[in-house]
Amino acid sequence: MRLRALSQLMLLGLVVTACQTSPSSSPPNPVTEIIIASDMPISSPQNHDYMLAIQQAIQLAISQHPEIGGFKLAYMPLDDALGDKASEEKGAQNLQQMTANPRVLGMIGPINSNVAPVEIPIANAADLVMLSPSNTNDCLTLDAPFCNPIPRALRANGRNNYFRIAAPDSAQGRAMARFAVATYHVKRVAALNEHQEFGALRIDSFGKELARAGGQLVLRQDLAMGTTDFTRFLAAAKAKGAEAIYAVGPAQASGTCGARAQMTGGGYFLVDDALANDPLCAKDAGDNAEGMVGTIPDVDLTLSSDAAAKTAVDAYRKAFPNTPDIGIDSFVFAAYDSALILIEAITEAIHANQGRIPTRRQVLDTFATLHFKGVAGTYSFDAKGDATSPPMSVYQVKNGAWVYLRPIDASP
Repeated sequence: MRLRALSQLMLLGLVVTACQTSPSSSPPNPVTEIIIASDMPISSPQNHDYMLAIQQAIQLAISQHPEIGGFKLAYMPLDDALGDKASEEKGAQNLQQMTANPRVLGMIGPINSNVAPVEIPIANAADLVMLSPSNTNDCLTLDAPFCNPIPRALRANGRNNYFRIAAPDSAQGRAMARFAVATYHVKRVAALNEHQEFGALRIDSFGKELARAGGQLVLRQDLAMGTTDFTRFLAAAKAKGAEAIYAVGPAQASGTCGARAQMTGGGYFLVDDALANDPLCAKDAGDNAEGMVGTIPDVDLTLSSDAAAKTAVDAYRKAFPNTPDIGIDSFVFAAYDSALILIEAITEAIHANQGRIPTRRQVLDTFATLHFKGVAGTYSFDAKGDATSPPMSVYQVKNGAWVYLRPIDASP
Protein backbone atom coordinates (compact mmCIF):
# COMPACT_ATOMS: atom_id res chain seq x y z
CA MET A 1 0.00 0.00 0.00
CA ARG A 2 2.84 2.40 0.78
CA LEU A 3 4.59 1.69 -2.50
CA ARG A 4 1.34 2.33 -4.33
CA ALA A 5 0.90 5.65 -2.47
CA LEU A 6 4.42 6.75 -3.33
CA SER A 7 3.88 5.85 -6.98
CA GLN A 8 0.77 7.99 -7.01
CA LEU A 9 2.73 10.88 -5.50
CA MET A 10 5.48 10.52 -8.09
CA LEU A 11 2.91 10.61 -10.87
CA LEU A 12 1.31 13.68 -9.32
CA GLY A 13 4.73 15.32 -9.15
CA LEU A 14 5.13 14.83 -12.91
CA VAL A 15 1.79 16.50 -13.50
CA VAL A 16 2.74 19.39 -11.21
CA THR A 17 6.10 20.11 -12.81
CA ALA A 18 4.44 20.25 -16.23
CA CYS A 19 2.44 23.29 -15.12
CA GLN A 20 4.50 26.46 -15.42
CA THR A 21 2.02 29.07 -16.71
CA SER A 22 1.55 32.58 -15.36
CA PRO A 23 -0.46 32.93 -12.11
CA SER A 24 -2.55 35.73 -13.62
CA SER A 25 -4.40 33.51 -16.11
CA SER A 26 -8.19 33.38 -15.74
CA PRO A 27 -10.52 31.54 -16.09
CA PRO A 28 -8.84 28.32 -14.93
CA ASN A 29 -7.43 25.96 -17.54
CA PRO A 30 -8.21 22.22 -17.49
CA VAL A 31 -4.79 21.64 -15.86
CA THR A 32 -3.47 22.10 -12.35
CA GLU A 33 -3.66 25.79 -11.46
CA ILE A 34 -2.61 26.02 -7.81
CA ILE A 35 -0.01 23.96 -5.99
CA ILE A 36 0.77 23.37 -2.33
CA ALA A 37 4.26 21.95 -1.83
CA SER A 38 5.94 20.20 1.08
CA ASP A 39 9.50 19.49 2.17
CA MET A 40 10.55 16.54 4.33
CA PRO A 41 13.19 13.75 4.38
CA ILE A 42 10.84 11.16 2.92
CA SER A 43 13.64 8.95 1.51
CA SER A 44 15.48 8.68 4.83
CA PRO A 45 15.56 4.95 5.67
CA GLN A 46 15.51 5.71 9.38
CA ASN A 47 12.54 8.10 9.21
CA HIS A 48 10.67 6.88 6.14
CA ASP A 49 7.54 5.52 7.87
CA TYR A 50 7.23 8.61 10.07
CA MET A 51 7.66 11.00 7.13
CA LEU A 52 5.36 8.96 4.90
CA ALA A 53 2.58 9.26 7.48
CA ILE A 54 2.98 13.06 7.49
CA GLN A 55 3.07 13.22 3.70
CA GLN A 56 -0.04 11.07 3.46
CA ALA A 57 -1.89 13.40 5.84
CA ILE A 58 -1.15 16.35 3.55
CA GLN A 59 -2.14 14.29 0.52
CA LEU A 60 -5.44 13.38 2.20
CA ALA A 61 -6.36 17.00 2.94
CA ILE A 62 -5.59 18.06 -0.61
CA SER A 63 -7.50 15.12 -2.11
CA GLN A 64 -10.51 16.23 -0.05
CA HIS A 65 -10.29 19.67 -1.74
CA PRO A 66 -9.55 18.95 -5.42
CA GLU A 67 -10.76 22.44 -6.35
CA ILE A 68 -10.57 25.71 -4.42
CA GLY A 69 -12.12 28.94 -5.60
CA GLY A 70 -12.81 27.37 -8.98
CA PHE A 71 -9.20 26.28 -9.55
CA LYS A 72 -7.74 22.81 -9.43
CA LEU A 73 -5.44 22.08 -6.51
CA ALA A 74 -2.43 19.75 -6.55
CA TYR A 75 0.28 18.61 -4.20
CA MET A 76 4.04 18.76 -4.89
CA PRO A 77 5.98 16.73 -2.28
CA LEU A 78 9.74 17.30 -2.25
CA ASP A 79 12.42 15.32 -0.46
CA ASP A 80 15.19 16.99 1.57
CA ALA A 81 16.88 13.78 2.79
CA LEU A 82 20.56 13.12 2.37
CA GLY A 83 21.23 9.71 3.83
CA ASP A 84 19.37 9.41 7.13
CA LYS A 85 19.15 13.14 7.80
CA ALA A 86 17.32 16.20 6.55
CA SER A 87 19.84 18.17 4.48
CA GLU A 88 20.08 21.96 4.53
CA GLU A 89 21.52 21.89 1.01
CA LYS A 90 18.70 19.72 -0.35
CA GLY A 91 16.18 21.91 1.45
CA ALA A 92 17.58 25.04 -0.19
CA GLN A 93 17.39 23.35 -3.61
CA ASN A 94 13.77 22.40 -2.95
CA LEU A 95 12.87 25.96 -2.03
CA GLN A 96 14.48 27.24 -5.21
CA GLN A 97 12.33 24.78 -7.15
CA MET A 98 9.19 25.90 -5.32
CA THR A 99 9.77 29.62 -5.72
CA ALA A 100 10.65 29.20 -9.42
CA ASN A 101 7.20 27.69 -10.03
CA PRO A 102 4.59 30.50 -9.96
CA ARG A 103 1.82 27.99 -9.28
CA VAL A 104 3.23 27.16 -5.81
CA LEU A 105 1.31 29.45 -3.45
CA GLY A 106 2.27 27.85 -0.14
CA MET A 107 4.40 25.13 1.40
CA ILE A 108 4.15 22.79 4.38
CA GLY A 109 7.42 22.31 6.15
CA PRO A 110 10.14 21.88 6.72
CA ILE A 111 9.59 19.01 9.12
CA ASN A 112 13.07 19.29 10.67
CA SER A 113 14.07 22.51 12.44
CA ASN A 114 17.67 22.39 11.19
CA VAL A 115 16.53 22.95 7.59
CA ALA A 116 14.35 25.99 8.31
CA PRO A 117 17.12 28.64 8.64
CA VAL A 118 18.32 28.01 5.09
CA GLU A 119 14.82 27.81 3.62
CA ILE A 120 13.18 30.82 5.27
CA PRO A 121 15.31 33.47 3.46
CA ILE A 122 14.61 31.90 0.06
CA ALA A 123 10.88 31.74 0.69
CA ASN A 124 10.90 35.20 2.28
CA ALA A 125 12.34 36.79 -0.86
CA ALA A 126 9.41 35.30 -2.80
CA ASP A 127 6.73 36.02 -0.13
CA LEU A 128 6.01 32.28 -0.04
CA VAL A 129 4.07 31.16 3.04
CA MET A 130 5.86 28.43 4.98
CA LEU A 131 3.84 26.51 7.58
CA SER A 132 5.61 23.85 9.62
CA PRO A 133 3.61 21.34 11.65
CA SER A 134 6.62 20.23 13.69
CA ASN A 135 9.48 22.76 14.03
CA THR A 136 10.13 23.59 17.69
CA ASN A 137 13.54 25.31 17.74
CA ASP A 138 13.14 28.59 19.62
CA CYS A 139 15.55 30.50 17.35
CA LEU A 140 13.22 30.25 14.35
CA THR A 141 10.83 32.83 15.84
CA LEU A 142 12.18 33.99 19.20
CA ASP A 143 15.24 36.08 20.00
CA ALA A 144 17.66 34.46 22.42
CA PRO A 145 21.27 35.39 23.20
CA PHE A 146 22.61 32.21 21.62
CA CYS A 147 20.56 32.38 18.40
CA ASN A 148 22.75 32.66 15.32
CA PRO A 149 21.24 33.84 13.09
CA ILE A 150 18.51 35.69 14.95
CA PRO A 151 15.00 35.35 13.49
CA ARG A 152 14.77 38.77 11.84
CA ALA A 153 18.02 38.12 9.95
CA LEU A 154 16.22 35.32 8.11
CA ARG A 155 13.49 37.68 6.86
CA ALA A 156 15.33 40.26 4.75
CA ASN A 157 12.21 41.82 3.20
CA GLY A 158 10.92 42.74 6.67
CA ARG A 159 7.78 40.60 6.39
CA ASN A 160 7.29 37.35 8.25
CA ASN A 161 6.46 34.46 5.93
CA TYR A 162 7.25 31.57 8.32
CA PHE A 163 4.65 30.10 10.67
CA ARG A 164 4.46 26.99 12.78
CA ILE A 165 1.78 24.96 14.53
CA ALA A 166 4.11 23.25 17.00
CA ALA A 167 5.05 25.30 20.05
CA PRO A 168 8.62 26.56 20.42
CA ASP A 169 10.57 24.40 22.84
CA SER A 170 10.54 27.01 25.61
CA ALA A 171 6.72 26.93 25.72
CA GLN A 172 6.95 23.46 27.23
CA GLY A 173 8.14 25.02 30.48
CA ARG A 174 5.10 27.30 30.62
CA ALA A 175 2.73 24.43 29.88
CA MET A 176 4.31 22.13 32.46
CA ALA A 177 4.18 24.78 35.17
CA ARG A 178 0.47 25.28 34.52
CA PHE A 179 -0.12 21.55 34.67
CA ALA A 180 1.89 21.08 37.88
CA VAL A 181 0.12 23.94 39.67
CA ALA A 182 -3.37 22.98 38.53
CA THR A 183 -2.98 19.22 39.02
CA TYR A 184 -0.54 18.82 41.90
CA HIS A 185 -0.94 22.27 43.54
CA VAL A 186 2.83 22.62 43.83
CA LYS A 187 4.29 25.98 44.82
CA ARG A 188 8.00 25.23 45.29
CA VAL A 189 10.00 23.56 42.50
CA ALA A 190 13.69 22.84 41.88
CA ALA A 191 14.97 22.71 38.29
CA LEU A 192 17.75 20.56 36.86
CA ASN A 193 19.25 21.45 33.47
CA GLU A 194 21.44 19.18 31.35
CA HIS A 195 20.53 20.89 28.05
CA GLN A 196 22.63 24.07 28.25
CA GLU A 197 21.12 27.22 26.69
CA PHE A 198 18.08 25.47 25.24
CA GLY A 199 17.22 23.96 28.61
CA ALA A 200 17.68 27.33 30.29
CA LEU A 201 14.93 28.82 28.10
CA ARG A 202 12.51 26.10 29.15
CA ILE A 203 13.34 26.60 32.81
CA ASP A 204 12.98 30.38 32.43
CA SER A 205 9.52 29.83 30.96
CA PHE A 206 8.62 27.37 33.71
CA GLY A 207 9.80 29.73 36.45
CA LYS A 208 7.87 32.72 35.08
CA GLU A 209 4.64 30.76 34.85
CA LEU A 210 5.16 29.27 38.30
CA ALA A 211 5.71 32.76 39.76
CA ARG A 212 2.58 34.01 37.97
CA ALA A 213 0.63 31.34 39.85
CA GLY A 214 2.14 32.37 43.18
CA GLY A 215 4.87 29.71 43.24
CA GLN A 216 8.64 29.87 43.32
CA LEU A 217 11.57 28.22 41.62
CA VAL A 218 13.58 27.60 44.78
CA LEU A 219 16.63 26.12 43.07
CA ARG A 220 17.97 25.79 39.53
CA GLN A 221 21.22 24.07 38.70
CA ASP A 222 23.11 23.26 35.51
CA LEU A 223 24.75 19.85 35.48
CA ALA A 224 26.99 18.24 32.89
CA MET A 225 25.30 15.89 30.45
CA GLY A 226 25.90 12.33 31.57
CA THR A 227 25.81 13.15 35.29
CA THR A 228 25.02 10.00 37.27
CA ASP A 229 25.10 11.25 40.86
CA PHE A 230 22.26 13.67 41.63
CA THR A 231 22.30 13.29 45.40
CA ARG A 232 23.77 16.74 46.19
CA PHE A 233 21.24 18.48 43.94
CA LEU A 234 18.36 16.49 45.40
CA ALA A 235 19.51 17.18 48.96
CA ALA A 236 19.65 20.92 48.24
CA ALA A 237 16.20 20.80 46.63
CA LYS A 238 14.79 18.99 49.64
CA ALA A 239 16.40 21.49 52.03
CA LYS A 240 14.67 24.32 50.18
CA GLY A 241 11.29 22.64 50.45
CA ALA A 242 10.91 21.66 46.77
CA GLU A 243 7.72 19.72 46.13
CA ALA A 244 8.73 18.78 42.59
CA ILE A 245 11.76 18.50 40.32
CA TYR A 246 11.65 19.90 36.78
CA ALA A 247 14.35 18.05 34.84
CA VAL A 248 15.42 19.11 31.33
CA GLY A 249 17.69 16.77 29.40
CA PRO A 250 19.16 16.98 25.90
CA ALA A 251 18.18 13.69 24.31
CA GLN A 252 17.35 10.07 24.77
CA ALA A 253 19.81 8.04 26.83
CA SER A 254 21.16 11.19 28.52
CA GLY A 255 20.64 9.66 31.97
CA THR A 256 18.78 12.71 33.31
CA CYS A 257 15.92 10.54 34.58
CA GLY A 258 18.41 8.84 36.90
CA ALA A 259 17.66 11.76 39.23
CA ARG A 260 14.19 10.30 39.71
CA ALA A 261 15.67 6.97 40.78
CA GLN A 262 17.66 8.77 43.51
CA MET A 263 14.73 10.77 44.91
CA THR A 264 13.59 9.82 48.40
CA GLY A 265 10.66 10.96 50.47
CA GLY A 266 8.23 11.60 47.60
CA GLY A 267 7.81 14.55 45.28
CA TYR A 268 6.82 14.97 41.65
CA PHE A 269 9.20 14.56 38.71
CA LEU A 270 8.50 16.66 35.62
CA VAL A 271 10.32 16.43 32.25
CA ASP A 272 10.19 17.87 28.73
CA ASP A 273 9.77 16.15 25.36
CA ALA A 274 13.37 14.99 25.04
CA LEU A 275 12.63 12.60 27.91
CA ALA A 276 8.85 12.19 27.91
CA ASN A 277 7.49 9.11 26.17
CA ASP A 278 11.02 7.66 26.13
CA PRO A 279 11.34 4.10 27.51
CA LEU A 280 14.98 4.79 28.42
CA CYS A 281 13.88 7.58 30.75
CA ALA A 282 11.48 5.23 32.53
CA LYS A 283 14.22 2.61 32.70
CA ASP A 284 16.73 5.08 34.18
CA ALA A 285 14.16 6.06 36.84
CA GLY A 286 13.95 2.41 37.92
CA ASP A 287 11.45 1.49 40.59
CA ASN A 288 10.74 5.19 41.11
CA ALA A 289 9.47 5.79 37.56
CA GLU A 290 5.78 5.59 38.41
CA GLY A 291 3.97 8.91 38.17
CA MET A 292 6.60 10.89 36.19
CA VAL A 293 5.02 13.34 33.77
CA GLY A 294 6.33 15.03 30.63
CA THR A 295 5.24 17.37 27.86
CA ILE A 296 4.91 16.53 24.14
CA PRO A 297 4.26 19.33 21.56
CA ASP A 298 1.51 17.37 19.79
CA VAL A 299 -1.90 15.87 20.54
CA ASP A 300 -3.09 12.28 20.05
CA LEU A 301 -6.25 12.48 17.96
CA THR A 302 -6.56 8.69 17.89
CA LEU A 303 -7.72 8.92 21.53
CA SER A 304 -9.98 11.95 21.04
CA SER A 305 -13.76 11.79 21.46
CA ASP A 306 -14.25 14.95 19.37
CA ALA A 307 -16.45 14.24 16.34
CA ALA A 308 -14.28 16.16 13.85
CA ALA A 309 -11.14 14.47 15.15
CA LYS A 310 -12.71 11.02 14.90
CA THR A 311 -13.83 11.76 11.34
CA ALA A 312 -10.32 12.83 10.35
CA VAL A 313 -8.71 9.77 11.96
CA ASP A 314 -11.21 7.44 10.29
CA ALA A 315 -10.65 9.09 6.91
CA TYR A 316 -6.90 8.76 7.26
CA ARG A 317 -7.07 5.10 8.26
CA LYS A 318 -9.44 4.33 5.40
CA ALA A 319 -7.16 6.03 2.87
CA PHE A 320 -3.92 4.60 4.31
CA PRO A 321 -4.78 1.44 6.28
CA ASN A 322 -1.21 0.18 6.55
CA THR A 323 0.32 3.23 8.24
CA PRO A 324 1.49 1.97 11.66
CA ASP A 325 1.49 5.00 13.95
CA ILE A 326 -0.51 8.20 13.66
CA GLY A 327 -0.79 8.94 17.38
CA ILE A 328 1.18 11.18 19.70
CA ASP A 329 4.47 12.82 18.73
CA SER A 330 3.90 12.05 15.05
CA PHE A 331 2.61 15.49 13.94
CA VAL A 332 0.39 13.69 11.42
CA PHE A 333 -2.73 15.70 12.15
CA ALA A 334 -0.76 18.89 12.64
CA ALA A 335 0.33 18.32 9.03
CA TYR A 336 -3.27 17.62 8.01
CA ASP A 337 -4.34 20.87 9.67
CA SER A 338 -1.45 22.68 8.00
CA ALA A 339 -2.80 21.71 4.59
CA LEU A 340 -6.32 22.77 5.57
CA ILE A 341 -5.07 26.14 6.84
CA LEU A 342 -3.20 26.84 3.60
CA ILE A 343 -6.24 25.81 1.57
CA GLU A 344 -8.37 28.25 3.59
CA ALA A 345 -5.87 31.09 3.18
CA ILE A 346 -5.55 30.57 -0.57
CA THR A 347 -9.33 30.34 -0.95
CA GLU A 348 -9.85 33.60 0.92
CA ALA A 349 -7.15 35.27 -1.16
CA ILE A 350 -8.89 34.11 -4.37
CA HIS A 351 -12.14 35.66 -3.19
CA ALA A 352 -10.39 38.88 -2.20
CA ASN A 353 -8.79 38.95 -5.65
CA GLN A 354 -12.21 38.81 -7.34
CA GLY A 355 -11.98 35.16 -8.29
CA ARG A 356 -8.49 35.34 -9.85
CA ILE A 357 -5.45 33.37 -8.72
CA PRO A 358 -3.82 35.50 -6.03
CA THR A 359 -0.19 36.47 -5.74
CA ARG A 360 1.94 34.93 -3.02
CA ARG A 361 1.93 38.28 -1.25
CA GLN A 362 -1.89 38.26 -1.21
CA VAL A 363 -1.88 34.73 0.24
CA LEU A 364 0.66 35.83 2.86
CA ASP A 365 -1.40 38.87 3.85
CA THR A 366 -4.48 36.67 4.21
CA PHE A 367 -2.62 33.99 6.14
CA ALA A 368 -1.23 36.41 8.71
CA THR A 369 -4.75 37.35 9.86
CA LEU A 370 -6.31 33.89 9.64
CA HIS A 371 -8.25 32.30 12.48
CA PHE A 372 -8.89 28.64 11.73
CA LYS A 373 -10.48 25.73 13.56
CA GLY A 374 -8.73 22.49 12.61
CA VAL A 375 -9.02 18.96 13.90
CA ALA A 376 -5.95 19.16 16.17
CA GLY A 377 -6.55 22.71 17.42
CA THR A 378 -7.77 26.22 16.72
CA TYR A 379 -5.12 28.37 15.14
CA SER A 380 -4.15 31.96 14.72
CA PHE A 381 -0.58 33.23 14.58
CA ASP A 382 1.29 36.06 16.23
CA ALA A 383 3.54 38.51 14.40
CA LYS A 384 6.56 36.25 14.87
CA GLY A 385 4.78 33.27 13.31
CA ASP A 386 3.98 31.20 16.40
CA ALA A 387 0.56 29.65 16.94
CA THR A 388 -1.28 31.41 19.74
CA SER A 389 -2.75 28.11 21.00
CA PRO A 390 -0.23 25.43 20.01
CA PRO A 391 -0.99 21.74 20.59
CA MET A 392 0.57 20.30 23.73
CA SER A 393 -0.02 17.12 25.70
CA VAL A 394 1.17 15.53 28.90
CA TYR A 395 2.27 11.91 29.26
CA GLN A 396 2.64 9.97 32.51
CA VAL A 397 4.39 6.78 33.51
CA LYS A 398 1.84 4.20 34.63
CA ASN A 399 2.79 0.60 35.38
CA GLY A 400 6.28 1.28 34.08
CA ALA A 401 5.26 2.70 30.68
CA TRP A 402 4.50 6.16 29.33
CA VAL A 403 0.81 6.67 28.57
CA TYR A 404 -1.09 9.62 27.12
CA LEU A 405 -2.80 11.65 29.84
CA ARG A 406 -4.46 14.68 28.24
CA PRO A 407 -3.93 17.92 26.29
CA ILE A 408 -2.62 20.92 28.23
CA ASP A 409 -2.55 24.65 27.66
CA ALA A 410 0.63 26.04 26.08
CA SER A 411 -0.73 29.42 24.99
CA PRO A 412 1.24 32.58 25.90
